[in-house]
Amino acid sequence: MPTAPAALGRLVEGRIGRSARVTSVRAPAPGFLEVEMDAEAPPGGWHPGHEVQFRVTPTQGRRYTVRSVSGPDARRIGLLAATAADGPGTDFLRRLRPGDRTTVLAGRHRPLRERGARRLYTGDASALGTLDALAGGGSSPTVVVEVPARAAAWVAETRPAFHVLAAAPGPGAELLRRLERELREGAFTEVDGAVLLGHAGTVQRARRTLLAAGLDRGACTVRAYWAEGKRGL
Repeated sequence: MPTAPAALGRLVEGRIGRSARVTSVRAPAPGFLEVEMDAEAPPGGWHPGHEVQFRVTPTQGRRYTVRSVSGPDARRIGLLAATAADGPGTDFLRRLRPGDRTTVLAGRHRPLRERGARRLYTGDASALGTLDALAGGGSSPTVVVEVPARAAAWVAETRPAFHVLAAAPGPGAELLRRLERELREGAFTEVDGAVLLGHAGTVQRARRTLLAAGLDRGACTVRAYWAEGKRGL
């Protein structure tokens, strides 16, 4: 959730800003917003999993992950944002309408580090778009995602290969319970790599749990998207 002086933000926007036109905005389920844009591609083109940023206020930026790339010229990018935090990024996306022009900040795609042939991905609502991008790569990973209870049926119906958990009170509580139980019962024994996304405290505890269960330290990738006490997404 980067913050920078407005002058620096304008400088960065001038260097890596890509012109974009909003083509659709919709709320597919409570707590989520889907946005599609026709956007000028950065060097190397767009890729699922591409990290992008928007200047949502003159001094604040918010990062998102490209969930999908489509169109005959691969210029149409899709984003999926969690809106429960109700922060400045959410406000920015909610104001968008089809036909609006905006600027996407993006450089050349740098893939998230992924190790192993039999991977485990975990995350929460803030990571769902990233999980969509990663799991669509054809490696058939195990994906465990915790989402708000009111959206769990939609996520499960639209992503039948995912293990979908309805969130309990406390960030990551249900996901960690599931992970610890499955490991006690001998599940995930063939997993040789993990990508842990979402709430900072949850991903760190999940990492410790997997390392204690024998996963190699170098095979575990962690990416925190939010933490308590920080300004919302």
